[in-house]
Amino acid sequence: MLKVELAEELVKARRARHRRLAAIVGTDDRKVAEAVADALRAFESVAGGGRGLYMFQPEYADANRRQNYVRDLLEGSSLEVEFRPYKDTPRLLGTTYDFAVLDLVNDLKPNDVGRLGGVVAGGGLYVLAVPPLEVWRSYITKFQATLLVPQYRPNDVRHRMKERFWRKLWEHDGIVIYDAERGEVLRRPSSEPPEWVKPEVKTPEKAVIPVKIYQLAATQDQVEVLRMMEGLYEKPRRKQALVVIADRGRGKSAALGLGLAGLGHRLRKAKSQVQLVVSAMEYPNLQTLAEFLLKGLKALGYKPGVEKEGGEIRSVKAKGIFVDFITPYQLLKRERADIVAIDEAAAVPLPILYAAHGKFDRTIFATTIHGYEGAGRGFSMRFLESLKKDPDTDVRIYEMEEPIRYGKGDPVERWLFDTFLLDAEPDELGDEDYALIRERRLRYLDEGEIAADEARLRRFFGIYVQAHYRNEPDDLGMLLDAPHHTARAVALENGKVVVSLELAEEGGLGDDFIEDALRGLKLPGNILPDRFLKYWRLPEFARLRGWRIVRIATHPAAQDMGLGTEALRMVEEEARRRGYDWVGVGFGVYGKLLRFWIRNGYVPIHISPERNPVSGEYSVLLIKPLNGKAAEHVRYANVEFRRRLLHSLMGPYSDLDPAEARMLLEDWGWDIEPKPELSRNQIDRLVAYAVGPMTFENVSDALYFLAAQYFYSSRARRPSLGEALELALVSKVLQARPWREAAEGVGIRRGTLMLMLREITKILLFYYYGGEFEVPLFVVGVVRGED
Repeated sequence: MLKVELAEELVKARRARHRRLAAIVGTDDRKVAEAVADALRAFESVAGGGRGLYMFQPEYADANRRQNYVRDLLEGSSLEVEFRPYKDTPRLLGTTYDFAVLDLVNDLKPNDVGRLGGVVAGGGLYVLAVPPLEVWRSYITKFQATLLVPQYRPNDVRHRMKERFWRKLWEHDGIVIYDAERGEVLRRPSSEPPEWVKPEVKTPEKAVIPVKIYQLAATQDQVEVLRMMEGLYEKPRRKQALVVIADRGRGKSAALGLGLAGLGHRLRKAKSQVQLVVSAMEYPNLQTLAEFLLKGLKALGYKPGVEKEGGEIRSVKAKGIFVDFITPYQLLKRERADIVAIDEAAAVPLPILYAAHGKFDRTIFATTIHGYEGAGRGFSMRFLESLKKDPDTDVRIYEMEEPIRYGKGDPVERWLFDTFLLDAEPDELGDEDYALIRERRLRYLDEGEIAADEARLRRFFGIYVQAHYRNEPDDLGMLLDAPHHTARAVALENGKVVVSLELAEEGGLGDDFIEDALRGLKLPGNILPDRFLKYWRLPEFARLRGWRIVRIATHPAAQDMGLGTEALRMVEEEARRRGYDWVGVGFGVYGKLLRFWIRNGYVPIHISPERNPVSGEYSVLLIKPLNGKAAEHVRYANVEFRRRLLHSLMGPYSDLDPAEARMLLEDWGWDIEPKPELSRNQIDRLVAYAVGPMTFENVSDALYFLAAQYFYSSRARRPSLGEALELALVSKVLQARPWREAAEGVGIRRGTLMLMLREITKILLFYYYGGEFEVPLFVVGVVRGED
């Protein structure tokens, strides 16, 4: 029955270039495998063959049984099936198949489903193997096991992701649900999909990129991207940056490949050799771009040579056109390139994006905005904004909307996006809403109020998507199922959500866990207590309980209106009512963000020893004590943190932004220790430097002691230098940067920095040692950084 009905549905779907999804429900491994094989045979009968995936978790015996049954049942079939473990999923992004089987019995990892939800082309089939919901809820999947923290037991894990996943299978069209135990179709698609009409593609009659390339474009969106890429042909007077954004499956990588082929061809006519560079974090993610690059070159009459490594294209050569496929880290070592294209740019660390833009004159940045990859806060909010504001860069942005792998309105895409809230949007705000914000007519919503209303949950999550957080489906799974995670929101009186928060309960640990952590073992889910134990050796803090703010995001249209501060106040009030001892947060160091938290009374207590390989930022932890017990531990941790950071700025943190370092060294009214003892000779040399004859290089040791003394002291016990002079101290003295780099780090000229350091020396010597030497020093004024 399944084979016949599914074949009929596939015939309809193929007319619309839509995909179909068959959910096979059961607990009997043999019967589930037989139903999976029947579904694939149905596809074979309609398509006449095809290439697809079978994804499973090989560490489970029952998963191996099912895949072995399916393998045997398909013997002699014309279908080409790759049996792959889920750990290979990241390497499959950007690839295309005719069908895919996802065995979800042992594990429903949202990221895996999200990644694989775009690999099947129009007219294709997804087959999901799932147990009945009541059975699924009775055990912990592999993903759910990762959500357990020491304070909770398996029975505390929630099953709301499974419930949501199951419910959405019944809500969306284009899905067949089949009971493998009873041999019965429980649900079938109800609507007749529209017949697909090939979109009209208008190609230009005259263009820089050859018309033969335009003729390979499948959508008008791709044509428009090619037209915008033509702007990179002429040698620019200013830097050129093209930004292409799209949902998944819109053909952006294909368009880039075609465009690079056309540009390479035209540039070669003006110069003997053309160097093009293509980059992404994962080589497999570049293969679609490479495929269309080759297709474009062949259409232009080239016979390109390809160099591969591990089955993946690493370079293409074609009669004076050289295209290298490299990682972003390798990109920084390149001396020159005519054009650089970075695909899935949101996944690339920000420092590399900035460096690439600074190093090359013609760049293309392409990334997704919805779907698994997500555009990411760093790319959208910071990098893209900095490009727009750069007076020396011409920036053009294009958003692709038309799907290319499948037809518009594909039901599987709708189901996927809805299930994992990938396309969630926040509420629209109008004049009345802004009036409510100004009047602070707000409501504080708990998790029950958010989760009980599907529309509100979408708007809650939509703030994360649109406020430029890098969302993954796993984030939703953690929010729904992790026993220590909970949601809060700030809404207007009319119900519109304006701030979304995700909180994680930490602490309250017993002696066994504390001893394990002190011995170096990791404490899952207890980030702040873990650092207090490992770095500051404070076991008593781990017994205290608090909330770590995992995420806080303000509605994009209501930022800088004080709502974030208001949300923190509400969270802190609830934390006190619950008897919690602290509220904390962790994030990648970013000046504006750091300033927000410090302004709200959050004290830094830790910075990661290395930059995050994905974000390229140092991670910091800050905490706000809610009572005297916590305040005592936070004071000790901050004092030790400042001591450690102060003496590490010359080493591991020499590349930390001076303004960020200064904020992390912020005085909280706590002296670190008495002033350092300078020798008579050090004081004499500093005097000679302050009045002129001695150079900085001859007093750097003594000036370091003075700078340390300044930042050791509370503001009540040190002179007031002001921001400009403090930044000079950090950049040149504490971080020991070369003169030019130190001056650039604080935005001044080298000569100005030299003058500032002499003035700083006068001020500090006069304050700390004014009565200990004969040469009279006086402050002649504070340099404020103006040239």
